[in-house]
Amino acid sequence: MTLPICDVCAKTGVLCNGCENKLSSGSISPLDVELSKIVFELSGEDVSFTKAIETEGHVIILAPKESLGKIIGRSGATINVISRRIGKQVRVVGAGELNEMIFDLISPARVLGINTVFMPDGLTFQRIRVSRKDKPKLRLSLSDIEQLISSISKDKVEIVFD
Repeated sequence: MTLPICDVCAKTGVLCNGCENKLSSGSISPLDVELSKIVFELSGEDVSFTKAIETEGHVIILAPKESLGKIIGRSGATINVISRRIGKQVRVVGAGELNEMIFDLISPARVLGINTVFMPDGLTFQRIRVSRKDKPKLRLSLSDIEQLISSISKDKVEIVFD
């Protein structure tokens, strides 16, 4: 099991010095701590997740592919409990290559391409091209998707519809 906090902290709900240092340094967030406790309680010791990212109306959990089913639960039962406890809609995305995560976040809409745009002033940003017909299929708002991808990739992101 790999959670942002150690197993003992997830089980007891009290942070040790190491986890407290991670929290105060900013390498983990209070949301990571809260989700670690909830996921440990609901799914047991055989589940992992990397990071939780919060937007205005959603929480995205980045998890290894082998833990996705365990976090979601049978018929979505576990993810529904997590969503109720946090008070926001929760979505689980497989952690891996950036392009795969982008495709997962935008799914079920189709991504036509991901381009790196080089500006004359030396700055770069990612332009994600999505099918115009699939705009109604987006589950998150454009600003939420751009914010999530920016926080994962550390680059500015622009979504355009072709």
